[in-house]
Amino acid sequence: MILYHVVTIHQLLHCIIYKELFHKEQVCYILLSDSIKEKFPQFKEMEGLFFDKIFFLNTHELDTEKNNYVIEKYLVENKINPHEFTEIIVESPDSIFGIYLIEKEINFTSLEDGSGYDRKNQIITKKIGNFNKRIIEFDEPNLEHFDLIESMGRMGRSFLDKVLVFFGINQKIQINKDSTILLTELLSNFITYEEQKKIYQLMVDYFVPEPETRLVIYPHPDDLMFYNGIFQQATVIKKEFPSELIPFIFNEKPKTVMTITPPRINNIMGHFENCINFSIDFERYFNITHRYYCVVKLINELAADYEIYEMNTDKLLLENLLNCSGNQLCSSVISVNNSSQIPHKSIVIIDDFNRNTFQESREISNFIKSIDHESIIIFINSNKEYLFYDFPDKEVFESMVPVEINHNSTINEIEQYSEIFFVYSKRKDTRTMINQQEFEKSLRNSNELIKVKALSEDQLRIKILEGILEATEKRLEHYIKLESELREKLNTRPK
Repeated sequence: MILYHVVTIHQLLHCIIYKELFHKEQVCYILLSDSIKEKFPQFKEMEGLFFDKIFFLNTHELDTEKNNYVIEKYLVENKINPHEFTEIIVESPDSIFGIYLIEKEINFTSLEDGSGYDRKNQIITKKIGNFNKRIIEFDEPNLEHFDLIESMGRMGRSFLDKVLVFFGINQKIQINKDSTILLTELLSNFITYEEQKKIYQLMVDYFVPEPETRLVIYPHPDDLMFYNGIFQQATVIKKEFPSELIPFIFNEKPKTVMTITPPRINNIMGHFENCINFSIDFERYFNITHRYYCVVKLINELAADYEIYEMNTDKLLLENLLNCSGNQLCSSVISVNNSSQIPHKSIVIIDDFNRNTFQESREISNFIKSIDHESIIIFINSNKEYLFYDFPDKEVFESMVPVEINHNSTINEIEQYSEIFFVYSKRKDTRTMINQQEFEKSLRNSNELIKVKALSEDQLRIKILEGILEATEKRLEHYIKLESELREKLNTRPK
C-alpha cells in the first residue's frame, strides 16, 4: 500500500503519472492539501480513476506551534497509520506533512520534478527527480531519475486522454502550426498593471512575428490581466492545468514557447523548436529592448562576418533579438570580462545597465585607443553613464557616431521622445555608413513606431555636444559624491 502527498496541481499530475508507471497494480492513497480542493473541484473524479482513496489535509487549522498535533489528530480520525504503508511518497519534503514525517522519524521518498534540493536527511530514503533539470550535483546512490514530460510521452494514448480530460482538456485546442505560446508570470509587487501590460505588449511586438505567427496565451493561474482585450487576435487559454501538459493539448504543436523567466518553462523547453525567456530582472528594465533591437538591426546591416563580443549587457536579450525572425544574423554572443580578451576585427557591445561602472572608464578609454581600424564598439548606454568618456578627454567623441532612436505614438501625435546610443569606429567611411542607416519598426500592440534615420552634419554636431555635456555632468556628479563620502569618513575618524 502506497501513500502519496501533494500540495499543488503540478505535483498532482506528477504523482498521477508516476503512480501509473510504477504502482499501477498496488493500492494507492493520496493526501492532498485543501488548496487543491478549493482550486480544483474535479478532484473527486480521481477516486477509482487514479487513486483508491483521497484524503484532504485542512491546512487552515494549522499553526506553527500545533502543526504536528493537528496532523496527528487528522491521521487518527481518518484511520491513516503511516507505518502501515510500504512507501510514502512526498512531493514537497518542506511541506508541513514532510516536516511532520521527519520529526516523527518516519521514512519517506522525495519526488521532485526539478531536483532542486539536496535531500540529505536520513529519513528521506530515496530521492526521485529529473536529472536533466537538477540544480546541484548529487553523489548519492539512492537517487532515481524521472522526467515527467518524457514519461507522459511513453504513456498509452487512452490513459493520456484520461489525464487531459481530468485536467479539463476535453478536446485538442486548435491553433496554427507556427504559433507562439506565451506563458505569463506573476510579476513582482513593484510592477503596476500598466507596466505589466507594456511588458507583454513589447514582448509580443518584438518576438512574435506578424502576420505569419499566431499568438496563444496561457496565463498564470493567479494572473488576472484581461489578455483578450490587450491582444484581440490571440487565443487565450482560460482553463487551469499544469503547464507540463502543454506539449500534448494542441492539434499542432506550437513552434515557440515564451515566458519572462525560465522556471515556468524549464520542464517543457526541450519539446519546442524555439524557447524564449529573459533575465531574472527583465521586468525592471524592459524598455531597454528598443535600444537592443536597434543595435541588433544595425549589426545585421553592417557586419555579417564579425565576431560579436559583449561586456556588461543583457546577453540573453541580445541573443533573443539576434535569433528572432526577421534577423539574418543568427550569431552567438561571446561574453568577456575585460577588453584584453577581444581580438581584432570584432564588434564589441558594451552597456551600463546593471552596475555602477564609473571606475572602468579609464580602462575602456584605453581599450578604445588600442583597437584596430576594423573593429566597431557599440555603447548601448542604457543608463546614460557614458562609460567611454574618461573626463576630460573629449577626443573620443571625434570617432563616435550618435544613433538616435525616435519614438512616436501611433494614437497620440504629441507623445514622442528620442534616445541615443553611440557607435565608435576609427574609420571615417564606417562612421558615415553607420550614420546613413535608416530603418523603422511598427510596434502594433504598444501603439508605437520607432525610427532610426540619418543625421545631418549639423545634427551630428549638436548630438555630440549634447553627449559631451551630459557625460561631463555625470562625471562631476560622481566626483562630488566621492568627495562627499571621503569627507564623511574623515569627519567620523576618532580624534
